[in-house]
Amino acid sequence: MLTLTVQDAQSDMRLLFNRLAHLYLCRPARRPDCLAQSFLLALTLILGADQLLWAQQPSFPRGPGFYFSIYKLAAILLIYFIWVSLCSWVDSDSQDLKLDTFLWNPLMTTAGALGLIAVWIIPFFWLGLLAFILFFVGIGLWYANIRNQKVRYDERVLTKKHLRSLLRRYLRLNIGEGGRKGKGPRVPVRFIGRGFDQKEEDPNRVKRAQESRGYKGALEMVYEAVTTRVTDIHMEPTKEEMAVRFRVDGILNTVTPFSRHMGEAVINIFKVLSNMDITEKRKPQDGSFSAQVEERLVDFRVATAGGVAGEKMVMRILDKSQQIINLTQLGMRDKMRDQIHGLVTQPHGMLVVCGPTGAGKSTTLYACLNEIDRLQQNIITIENPVEYQLDHVTQIEVNVKAGKTFASELRSILRQDPDVIMIGEIRDQETAEIACQAAQTGHLVFSTIHANDTVTALGRLLDLGVQPFMIASALNAVLGQRLVRLLCARCKVKYKPNPELLRKANLPAEKIKFFYRPPTEEELAERNEEAKAKNKRVTDEELVCERCGNTGYFKRTGVFELLVLTDKIRDMIRENPNLNAIRQEAVKSGMRYLYEDGLRQVLEGGTSIQELLRVSK
Repeated sequence: MLTLTVQDAQSDMRLLFNRLAHLYLCRPARRPDCLAQSFLLALTLILGADQLLWAQQPSFPRGPGFYFSIYKLAAILLIYFIWVSLCSWVDSDSQDLKLDTFLWNPLMTTAGALGLIAVWIIPFFWLGLLAFILFFVGIGLWYANIRNQKVRYDERVLTKKHLRSLLRRYLRLNIGEGGRKGKGPRVPVRFIGRGFDQKEEDPNRVKRAQESRGYKGALEMVYEAVTTRVTDIHMEPTKEEMAVRFRVDGILNTVTPFSRHMGEAVINIFKVLSNMDITEKRKPQDGSFSAQVEERLVDFRVATAGGVAGEKMVMRILDKSQQIINLTQLGMRDKMRDQIHGLVTQPHGMLVVCGPTGAGKSTTLYACLNEIDRLQQNIITIENPVEYQLDHVTQIEVNVKAGKTFASELRSILRQDPDVIMIGEIRDQETAEIACQAAQTGHLVFSTIHANDTVTALGRLLDLGVQPFMIASALNAVLGQRLVRLLCARCKVKYKPNPELLRKANLPAEKIKFFYRPPTEEELAERNEEAKAKNKRVTDEELVCERCGNTGYFKRTGVFELLVLTDKIRDMIRENPNLNAIRQEAVKSGMRYLYEDGLRQVLEGGTSIQELLRVSK
């Protein structure tokens, strides 16, 4: 009897498993032959190893070959790589947004694995492939829906704007961006002649604006600002032009200016929309209007002032899709978040948020109000102006011209049985005293005050003329805050920090291996050259980072300093309000300075040490 070699057995084993594995990739016409040969090889293995020689005989029914379907093989490989790419994106995106990667990564992997099993189990190949697609695409859409609720509108995926950008980027198609005959490309912005306190639109304002020179320039400027995360638009006249600056993440950036005549025409358009007097260019005026930008409604608060060179305009953009809705999104430590939650759910007392203009104080108060059960409590706010509207909350807007001040409105709402009162800002002694009295009579009061840190805020209240015993009895805590820019995850550069800097920051140099920083101009130029070398078709516009615009920073987060008034601190305020002594006692009680809280973001790679020093000086 012939002896079967190991190589022969291995070869025939491979032949068997290849037949079995490729069965579902066979063409329909060849599938019976493929199945028959796989069955014969399996039967031969069962009968005996020596019979494997039968498969080497010329009489073995091998068929004409060509059992692979190139279309099926290409389809399964294409879908497989799409699944792998989607898993990679979900992993990186969930890490950037601080979502639960331990949930989404296993879900995406399991969905794809089940889909692959379905391909081999279901007798009909295309039906199994469809099941594969539905498995992982369904989980992907679920993730997209969850992450879209946690980001601003312009960062959402699978929107019309996002799909158009994908088509433009990968297929060079500009679908939905065609121009109107004789009028150039259409700008997806529609102005609405309606202020914050108006329910009905005034079409005459929009009609007058549309007939004005520079209308298209106003549309394009607003669209660019809203889609690039701008919070304020500054239009400043010079001798020859109208300079335009956008404030992004707290930093003013110069953009393409208007000519002097065109800039003045654009300012007049916004004054018409805001129902201002276009003939008055010296006295300050203020107003508001709205705009429909793609699929979202954006409000604009407009203020003008006459200067030596001409009339200047500043527009604050109030985008409701960017509203912070809870404390988790503010960037607090878990321990501090729990402390704030405990403070805002107390039955009475006063919480004051301090910081300079633009530090996010109002946003923090809105987040605090969202921690309260608004259905079971009567919540009233006094603001100037009302920036975001909250459900089940009575919001009152201050109007000095009509005699509605913080103090007068605060007196009136105390007769409306409020449980929680939010005061937009404490500016004078009368408002401060009424707020303290309300906190002592069973109300929970939130407010803001301009001060550099928490202890200085106590001094500010004393300077306004509030009695020390009232402050000690009413105040529960003071929260100081700043906003720091976050490093762009795509652009940030790792580097080894200077040991001297670590020593000054009281950080262990031997344990800290590296920090992160934004790229320099030389590093950006080098990166662009590498990109051009890899793809010669890439344009200069595409070399700009779509996320941060080559600034190295994207979005902002808060750094905080929380001073909780203990019994000892209350006694110190009543007896001898010495700010230095109060600060020392607060540190002993566990208070961390703004700089110390910001170092947490630096160590985690969220921001740079230079950015922290900029905001915490």
